[in-house]
Amino acid sequence: MKESQAEPEKETQVDLEKFLNTTVVVRAKGGRKFRGKLTQYDDHMNLVLEEAEEFSSEGPVAKHKLILIKGGNVSAISV
Repeated sequence: MKESQAEPEKETQVDLEKFLNTTVVVRAKGGRKFRGKLTQYDDHMNLVLEEAEEFSSEGPVAKHKLILIKGGNVSAISV
């Protein structure tokens, strides 16, 4: 009998290039959400949003001219 080998988990590469300069919603760990224009990103999925609004489960929290969201805190991105 062959011993089954688990395949290494492949990291999903997200093509954020097509979302540059468009409004996105970023869901962060801890339940916070950010909606703003995606202006920059890097290989670690660190995101820069301009004219961003921050939301919690209780509603709007703050408005930001510019905000950096660290890639490790990003759980989902939608358009």
